[in-house]
Amino acid sequence: MRNAAYILIGVALLGGCNMAPKYVQPVPPVPASFPAPPASGGGAATAVGWQRFFGDPQLKAYIAAALANNRDLAAAAARIEQARAQFRIQQAGRLPQIDGNASGTRTQAPLGSLGLGDSLGNGAITYNQYSVRVATSAFELDFWGRVRNLSESARRSYLATVEAQRAFRLSLISDVAATYYSIRAGEEGIALAERTLASRRLGLAIAKLRMDAGVTSSVDYDQSTALLTQAQTELADLRRTTEQ
Repeated sequence: MRNAAYILIGVALLGGCNMAPKYVQPVPPVPASFPAPPASGGGAATAVGWQRFFGDPQLKAYIAAALANNRDLAAAAARIEQARAQFRIQQAGRLPQIDGNASGTRTQAPLGSLGLGDSLGNGAITYNQYSVRVATSAFELDFWGRVRNLSESARRSYLATVEAQRAFRLSLISDVAATYYSIRAGEEGIALAERTLASRRLGLAIAKLRMDAGVTSSVDYDQSTALLTQAQTELADLRRTTEQ
């Protein structure tokens, strides 16, 4: 009994050992905290879903289509499932695998085959046989924390994969919104440039009439022509960038 107690104490002490180096989180080169924003009636932007954050119905449709059809986002979601499965596998390795099965048979044998036919007649005897088997497969006693560390590594990889997918999803929403607003700003710029171009054409026509009447010199007309050319150039550049 004393030897058995010593063995159990030794196993418990070995089970508490962990040969992996202790992880020390590096200090990031950023302030520990940021100044608190002034109190307001609204909530934080991070607590608002994109469906409520954006009010433009067309932009909402674009974001929904991007989230539903982006292949990189689908791959990120698949990596989450892969990391979750890997974590479950590593976590299961910390426990012994127990297999068990049960079976039963019913047999009917003539009494003659048992050597009892002369005394008991020519009847038959029926008997049941049951068996139950429980076995434990190979199980590693995690004395040095190898299996435990593998499980922790898989858990951290899973959490990192989840955060990466969230960051990619947020980046995708941001890219779609930024592109949409750039297009809308380009369209507004094109409309303004078209009005400016119409005004410059009218100004050129007036300068031509004034030059023909001898009221002004050709310098004013040339300046109006330069302004018209500048407006045409700006309009063409806005159309090109907006189409891109």
